[in-house]
Amino acid sequence: MKKLTLASTAILLALAAPTQAAEETHTLIETNSDGSTTTTTTTSRYYYGNDANNNGILDSQEFPTYVYHRWDRDGDGFLSDDEWTRSSPRWYGAEPRYKTHTAWDKNGDGRLDATEFDVVINESKLYSAWDADANTIIEGDEYAAATFRLYDENDDGQLSLQEWKNAQ
Repeated sequence: MKKLTLASTAILLALAAPTQAAEETHTLIETNSDGSTTTTTTTSRYYYGNDANNNGILDSQEFPTYVYHRWDRDGDGFLSDDEWTRSSPRWYGAEPRYKTHTAWDKNGDGRLDATEFDVVINESKLYSAWDADANTIIEGDEYAAATFRLYDENDDGQLSLQEWKNAQ
């Protein structure tokens, strides 16, 4: 079952935000019984939307934009109460402070713009939850793990068909 979980994670990365990618290549050299060697090269691609400087990492300056675009389901450039209600519990869990859209809507227009959302991300410390090693960048393995946790709604370490559909 672990292979299925890892394969699902790779697929999630591809679907999460396929606009930018970073590649990571690993080479394994094995010595065979006859003394010859076998070389295996594996290249992994990690996808990040909003990697503004194209360095293959999602830094703290790029993260709010990444999350904002993930939540803005209709692509209108604003987060409605419906988009907030759908996304915030999945990203924040059950903590009540982050469940109300109006608490962050400082200008009272019924929607969150990018500036208001930046305040949400910074004050709620969501970036810290994704940056597991606290080195101020979200690397490929951290991105994969956090994305998988996000879509694994029942925390069972696997994605059901329904969880996969909900992630779309």
